Amino acid sequence: MENFKTYAKYYDAFYANKEYSGEVDFLQKVIKKYGGAGAKTILSLGCGTATHDILLAKKGFNILGIDKSKEMIAIAGQKAEEAGVSMEFLASDITRFNIKKKFDVAMAMFNVVGYMAENGDMEKMLKNTSVNVKKGGLLLFDCWYGPAVLKSRPKNKEKLITVGDKNILRKTTQGLDIEKSVVNIRFEVFEEKNGSIKKASTEIHKVRFWYLRELEYFLKNSGFAITKTCNFMDTNSKVSEDNWNMFVIAKKI
Repeated sequence: MENFKTYAKYYDAFYANKEYSGEVDFLQKVIKKYGGAGAKTILSLGCGTATHDILLAKKGFNILGIDKSKEMIAIAGQKAEEAGVSMEFLASDITRFNIKKKFDVAMAMFNVVGYMAENGDMEKMLKNTSVNVKKGGLLLFDCWYGPAVLKSRPKNKEKLITVGDKNILRKTTQGLDIEKSVVNIRFEVFEEKNGSIKKASTEIHKVRFWYLRELEYFLKNSGFAITKTCNFMDTNSKVSEDNWNMFVIAKKI
């Protein structure tokens, strides 16, 4: 089953309260501190509907967004046009995209590397990215920190939102596969209108959590060196088993 196909049209509504603006301010500060004031070109891996990217484009960055989901790319293009920003998009698998351009920064936000559930996928994504990042350029990504996931294990949950004249319910069922370092997530989306309920979408997502030494290994083998690891949104912190969300800053060597 292909992820983010039917589910794409609900994506922005379910994450309407995500602190995108604060996250983009954080990214801008990281890029300036670790990449220099001249870092202006960004390769956005797994850009989705491009909310991070559009906000960064408004701050003067030149961005190419890549995502496997054609549905997400279509939404992203429409949003960029409505926002009045100029961006490039490519509908492609981030493990095997083909572009002939080098960027100051590559980023994979909102746990994109979690979808590199197999070692081979992570290797392909990183090596492909390395080819398209300038020497000394940055690779930035957030991901789930393994010790934190094991300490505070995933739970099933539901979220209800209203979109126009419809109530949209998302049921999330999560199972932990410790041997494979994966959380198996099942999203079921239901629409309710005028008392009538129908299932609108079902997707299975396999999302990997990571350990520092394996990230160091994969990055080194792809031409990157870790500059810093911390809790997401706080470069003054150290990764913690009390926080799932880890942030990684790496440089092309």
